[in-house]
Amino acid sequence: MQTPLFTIDSLMTDENVIMLIDDSPDSLKLLTDILVAQGFTVRQALSGSAALSSIKHQPPDLIILDIRMPEMDGLEVCTQLKDDSTTSEIPVIFISGLEESDEKVRAFESGGVDYITKPFHEDEVLARVKIHIAMSKMKINLEELVHSRTIKLEESNTALKVLLEHRQAEREKLEESVISHINSLVVPYVKRLRETGLENKQTVLMDVIESNLEEVTSQFSGKLYSKAEGLTRREMEVASLIKMGKTNMEISDLLYISEHAISFHRQNLRKKLGLLGQKVNLVAYLNEIILK
Repeated sequence: MQTPLFTIDSLMTDENVIMLIDDSPDSLKLLTDILVAQGFTVRQALSGSAALSSIKHQPPDLIILDIRMPEMDGLEVCTQLKDDSTTSEIPVIFISGLEESDEKVRAFESGGVDYITKPFHEDEVLARVKIHIAMSKMKINLEELVHSRTIKLEESNTALKVLLEHRQAEREKLEESVISHINSLVVPYVKRLRETGLENKQTVLMDVIESNLEEVTSQFSGKLYSKAEGLTRREMEVASLIKMGKTNMEISDLLYISEHAISFHRQNLRKKLGLLGQKVNLVAYLNEIILK
């Protein structure tokens, strides 16, 4: 069985302060005796106006409020408390008589959370007081927990964003380095090799090499994979030659595979590029990708 985050007893402390508001000294004394005996700190007020001043100066954990009082009744006191952001979250328990059903309804409508019926029963008073203090503190604790976890989540999101930005910067730096090395260490030798008097087939292969180098340096491969992830190395080779306008026979001769295999790779390319069943020229489509 899972252990609860909070229990009523764990939320009760010697510092729990209860404000009693009642114009009857006898009622105040009786309630005070019941609560003090259980370790609660009790503050008293004989009128609504005096209570409001005291509560705003030093808010209690819970208020026990008589409905019927001269000058300012309990309903008006509760309404003013709920209209003030500094006191609106304090739970208010009303004191009501057995025959005051209409007033009980209005008490709840004004913001009260419960009521204690006269004459007082000690066990009932303590049970209602403890549960509402516990619920109030639980709400506060949960709000603090949510706030704390929200802050941690925001910190994690910020850290992740920084990490992703760093990785993107490193990736761009790597790409620039690769392109720079290809241009300085590979391309010059490819050009020199072309000047050595190549045979026709060798010239075609050199065209393929130069085309592939251009695709790497122009990030063509990345654009192609963004269109269709999962192309095999052979499909990339076939795509490069198709883009150059080579026929199946020419591609077969250059790659040393059958024309049937070339047709199979063409079909797979159209499927992975989302062109299957469409009247789209594959050569034009592949050349369009490199221009985007």
